[in-house]
Amino acid sequence: MSMRPFVLALVLLLSACTGQSPVIQVESTRFHQAGMTPRSFVVLPPAGQVPDALFTATADQVVTAMTALGWRQSDAEDGRAAVVRLRYGTDAPVRETVLSPSAVPPVGAWGYRRRWDDPFPYWQAERVVYVPKWLSLTIADGDDVRAPLLFEGRVTSRRGGAEIGPILPYLVRGMFDGFPGPNGGTEQKALTVQP
Repeated sequence: MSMRPFVLALVLLLSACTGQSPVIQVESTRFHQAGMTPRSFVVLPPAGQVPDALFTATADQVVTAMTALGWRQSDAEDGRAAVVRLRYGTDAPVRETVLSPSAVPPVGAWGYRRRWDDPFPYWQAERVVYVPKWLSLTIADGDDVRAPLLFEGRVTSRRGGAEIGPILPYLVRGMFDGFPGPNGGTEQKALTVQP
């Protein structure tokens, strides 16, 4: 009997276990005015912020998502255009202890396991550190500070390391998936990872 099928099955099983999940979990909370319709808009940085390369790339993704929904990008001088402002960042690292079942006894050669006992009698503790990442987006009726907000949303994710750059496209997708979404509701979404 050949060991080749067994080895191939073992390699496939191990490769499936070692990869990251093919989805990114995001949580979005959105508020909007009833009857909000697509119109012309302009994306501006928050007051006092100089746009860098990451902001420009994220703003381009927002423009692409909004134009796909029927909105029209406008010049910054157009006073009738809706003003889109976006901010992003990371929060303080969060440490959690995750318990998972383990079939390996922690100490000793004895075990209390009998055939009618729990197949995972021991629990293994693992410390996990993650950095929450967020994207906040507002659409105002104009550039005035007193202009009413048409839309306000925030998307967060716990995925990835400390860098926000790789996760920002998924946060933008989470913001505009089902736009404008339930008013005042929080949605959990699983976005597929793009290669």
